[in-house]
Amino acid sequence: MADSIREPLEADTQIEAPPPPAGMMKLVGASVVTGAADDDPSAIGTYASAGARFGLGFLWIAPVLLPMMYVVVYLSAKIGQVYGKGLFACIRDHFPKWVLMPMVVLAFTGNIIEAAADLGGIGAALNLLVPLPIPLLVVGTAAIIFAVQYFGSYTLIRKIFRWLALVLFAYVAAAILARPDPVEVLRATFIPRVRFSAEFLSLVVACIGTSLSAYVYTWQSNQEVEEQIAIGRRRLWQRQGATKAEMKRTSRDVLTGMIFSNLILYFGGGGSGAACGAGGDLAVRGRGRRSRLPRGAGDDDGSGL
Repeated sequence: MADSIREPLEADTQIEAPPPPAGMMKLVGASVVTGAADDDPSAIGTYASAGARFGLGFLWIAPVLLPMMYVVVYLSAKIGQVYGKGLFACIRDHFPKWVLMPMVVLAFTGNIIEAAADLGGIGAALNLLVPLPIPLLVVGTAAIIFAVQYFGSYTLIRKIFRWLALVLFAYVAAAILARPDPVEVLRATFIPRVRFSAEFLSLVVACIGTSLSAYVYTWQSNQEVEEQIAIGRRRLWQRQGATKAEMKRTSRDVLTGMIFSNLILYFGGGGSGAACGAGGDLAVRGRGRRSRLPRGAGDDDGSGL
């Protein structure tokens, strides 16, 4: 990074960060929102599918991925907090276009595909409760999300996301209600069971990919910038650099967020594994659920999530 970046900041030229929020919101920092964003429908669906197919034997991958998630997200947070710009702005400033453009294209393509998978998962899940065609639910969901992002402020979106993050604890409750064998859960968590089959290895790659999504890096770095803008650091020179206390708080926040994200994925896969058992099929479970809905509800395919 540029030599002009000051670390730590000079206290007499910077706007002090406000104290962290109290109460419930103290537990839901910026990185917890990032962790919740990482627990998107495609991620939950991937872990749930792995649990349904291989039972509890897939639980070991969650603690293995936790250090990877922490390192990459913390580095992204440091870029936003110290450099004062987002990840791709930093790449643009310090690397030639032949490095920047392929990365932007790949990230854009990956984000589009993942967003489409997320919207499809939302539509499929809503279809279990709302007797409307899945494409209509997808379009309606996309319109609501776009409206909130376009017309709402960053502060509003942050508040919404913080409360929505707490909803993910439903996966913890669902896993507990599935009543898995505690001894088997501990064994599956700390003793990896690896199968050298195409199906198993493809799910391992899928879990790694969905846990280390490209948009999470840009999300975290940009969110750090937005957090500083929200407290009044609107100019670049005001955002560049960070005190040791701020970096320590960011490190703690990122660790909390990644543990939260990892636990939700862990319980999502564990609950699915306990409910369906090894060799289960989420699509079959979904069809069984739809059979109890009014006639005409959930006729479209794709509601396996």
